[in-house]
Order: sequence, then structure tokens, then C-alpha cells
Amino acid sequence: MQTFCTPESGAVEVMGKIGKLAVIFCLCVVFLAGCGGGKVPDVVDNPAVAIGREGEITVWQIGDFDKSYYNLEELDGMAQQEAAEYNAEAGKEGAVSVEKVEALEGGRVAVVYQFDGWESCSGFGEENLFFGTVEEAAEKGFDTETEMKNVKDGSLLDADLKSAGEYLLVTDMKADIYCSRRVTYISSGAGVNEDGSIRPSGEEELVYILMK
Repeated sequence: MQTFCTPESGAVEVMGKIGKLAVIFCLCVVFLAGCGGGKVPDVVDNPAVAIGREGEITVWQIGDFDKSYYNLEELDGMAQQEAAEYNAEAGKEGAVSVEKVEALEGGRVAVVYQFDGWESCSGFGEENLFFGTVEEAAEKGFDTETEMKNVKDGSLLDADLKSAGEYLLVTDMKADIYCSRRVTYISSGAGVNEDGSIRPSGEEELVYILMK
């Protein structure tokens, strides 16, 4: 456990990892990438993760930052320290890096992380996320026979997953998801937003996204 100090607020206990920054500000986590043809906005101002074609990930943490004693440089420093500590523990420099920390309109802030893959993202954070082939998902124990629906017409997939896609994203993150690869089917509880991103179910369950 670390201690983060602000000039006017005194010592604040910080426990590290994604989601733990909530002790500094009310944090919302979202994953944004480029899914189903959806385009990542030029300005990400809502909790949002980005899944690249090869599985590289960008995560935007968006939170309230409207107190006079909040300090952007100190928040940046804390995020950088957490990333460095994780890289040291993982024995892999660049597993996670902080792209930027910036103030947003409306008294909010964005902390943008880059991950080299799903393993680092899941290891650094507290949410589950997997990206790989259908075969790899099965080897990891994910339910590759889960009910899936077509993103275009909602029809159920009545064949093997491999017949409709090669890659599978599985996560319990409660955020809109953008994927760089073309999405073909999603789990029955998920939905498609107007911008092409995938909307997870509000229930505590894994979301499956099948991609070409």
C-alpha cells in the first residue's frame, strides 16, 4: 500500500492497480478499441478500451477531478509509478505504460494506459479480459458454445464459432467495447451501439465478441 499526498488534503492511502485510483477520484473504467467497424472518437471523454488487430490495448480511465486540491502532475506521477512497479513485477518493460494524463471538460480527468496485450491488461487491472483465437479461448476454459447472436440481424449462431469468426474477445468489463477487427457475433446479453461499438450486458457475466 502506498501513500499519496496532496498539498491541502494530507495523506491519502493508495492501493495501486486499475480501479484503485478511485481513492483519488471517483473512477470509471471503460475499454475502447475499434470493434465492428466502430471508430474510436478523436476525444474520449467517457469511461472507455482499445483492442488493436494484434491484441494491443489502450485503456481510458475517466473520473471526477473537480476538487481544488487535486493535482494533475501528482496523479500523473502516481500512475507512472504504478505502471513502473507492475513492469518490474512482471519482469517485462513496456507491459504497461501511461500514454497521458489530461484534464477534461466538466471537472473530469482521463488517465490513458497502453498495454502490450490482454495478459498485461488483466494482470494490471482487476477485470478479466482475453483476446485470442477461438481455439486459444477453449484452451483457457472459456465457453465456446455460449449462445451468440449476429450483430446485423440478431439471429442466433447455430454452428461452431470457428465457422463465423477466428478471434474471440471475452471480458467482464462494464464498458462499451470497440474492436479493430470486424465483429460478426456477440453474446446474447450484449448489444450494438449506434457507433458500432459493443455494449456489454448490465448483468455480472462475461461478454463474448467473435471477430473475423
